[in-house]
Amino acid sequence: MAQQESGATGSRVRVEEHGPYVRVVTIDNPPVNALDSAAYQQLLQAFEEISVSKDVRAVVLTAAGQRAFCAGTDIRDFGHQHLDEPLEPVRHSKLVKSVFDAIWDCPVPVIACINGPAMGAGVGLASSCDVIIAADDAVLALPEINVGVLGGARALARLVPPQRVRLMMYTGRRIPFSDLVPYGSVLATVPVDDLLKTGLELATEIAGKSPTAIRLAKKGLTHLEVADLSPSDGYKYEQSLTEQLAHHPDAARAAAAFFEGKTAVFD
Repeated sequence: MAQQESGATGSRVRVEEHGPYVRVVTIDNPPVNALDSAAYQQLLQAFEEISVSKDVRAVVLTAAGQRAFCAGTDIRDFGHQHLDEPLEPVRHSKLVKSVFDAIWDCPVPVIACINGPAMGAGVGLASSCDVIIAADDAVLALPEINVGVLGGARALARLVPPQRVRLMMYTGRRIPFSDLVPYGSVLATVPVDDLLKTGLELATEIAGKSPTAIRLAKKGLTHLEVADLSPSDGYKYEQSLTEQLAHHPDAARAAAAFFEGKTAVFD
């Protein structure tokens, strides 16, 4: 895989090419991939650059090592903030939110490959992705209650039912990602040695579809998840996307390949 770094010095995030259309974003900040301000900035830069690239069709988000996917915000960095500056906590919160938003708003599907514990902000990263695949021993938690801060409940609510959100928020307890498979919020748990391979296979499958159709599908799914639409209005919105796709050459190419019993190829 070809590699580039998001950050000139002290890189904590790697972006690698897997074939022409898939990118792998790897958090690499030993020992437990905790996120300081530099790591957040580099993640933001990585997804902003991916979002404006016309070549990228799918993304895999993962982390280096097996000790953790992401241990959350780096407490050491948090302690070094200028607490005498009233706007510093606000600035930090906006930075964290901007990273989650950049993943959520990425115009192509993002697959999270969770290689170890996801704590605090790690839950936010995972929740912002389209699909989650986890190592079979990976766990998640919101430990904020134990260190004097709050946050993460809304992200966790995409993954587990409301009562479990409350339990995890009030106690900081860890739960295995395997518990989330029956909810449908986690696609599968696999041995850690098979994790990246499994994620890349899915990303490659998605990248083989019409890039125009995939981008419209993601736009529609994201809107439908947050918009308060009736079933009728939701279907009407989806019809508007279908109309856009129908006028694109990819639609004719896909239909012709289907009737010829072939697999369409989208350059």
